[in-house]
Amino acid sequence: MKQMKFAISVLVIVSVFAGGVKAQSSAPSAAFVLAKVIEPPQYFSMGGTCTTEISPSEAVILGGVSSAALKPDDAIAELDKQLGLMKSYVSEKHGEIQMMERARTLKNPQPGIQKSDPPFQVVQRLQILLPANAPVDAILEKLIELGFDRFGDNVLNNYNRREIVIRYRFADFDATLKELQKECIADAWAEWCSTQTSKGICDSKTPPPELDVQWFNVRSKEALMRAEGSSAPWQFTFNRGQRPPEAPELMGNVTVHLIGNINLTYRGEEEKP
Repeated sequence: MKQMKFAISVLVIVSVFAGGVKAQSSAPSAAFVLAKVIEPPQYFSMGGTCTTEISPSEAVILGGVSSAALKPDDAIAELDKQLGLMKSYVSEKHGEIQMMERARTLKNPQPGIQKSDPPFQVVQRLQILLPANAPVDAILEKLIELGFDRFGDNVLNNYNRREIVIRYRFADFDATLKELQKECIADAWAEWCSTQTSKGICDSKTPPPELDVQWFNVRSKEALMRAEGSSAPWQFTFNRGQRPPEAPELMGNVTVHLIGNINLTYRGEEEKP
């Protein structure tokens, strides 16, 4: 009788133990759930290239007009007369004149030295904006005939030195760089989507907004002249959150070929089984 009771007790304990094991195997443990919750995100790095070409949209003649007289009123009246003739001519050539600073100078006479130069002088600094394909040399020649006598940026003292008189500028350099960056991003995404690493993650040919730009580098194919006379390729590098650089000026009307390189990171998850 005692042996039968002992056998029944053992059978009950074994059944309870087996049921507990089954219950545990049917539901994930707390440690397993916690591990899935705190699993760190995966970051993927990718790079791309892009190219474009840009041409200047306007030519700029830099310099000024000066006038001298014994009295300020006379010098200013003569200066305004010259500027009126220049404005009319530039308008005929589909350009415009932007007035900058007007400087007034007086010469202090030295004791015992007689000078015939008028003591008062007024100088008007200006920029003449023209279409990039305008005949700038012929226009400059006519402007000199009308009184354009100061050249370059240094209109107060331009003697015994050469100045860059004509430069070329771009209308919207910032928009050009933004479009170039978009092409580099699309190239990087397409290149990464063709790798095994992107399996189960890259489900669209359109780059996702989660792509994070680490750096974007742009370099010109050509070596271009600077205002000080040296020549070197343009190169701009701006990192995440930085503003694009200011557009440089060209010394001549040439087309510039730009090459871009970009580095991106993407936060994603691995393919789930």
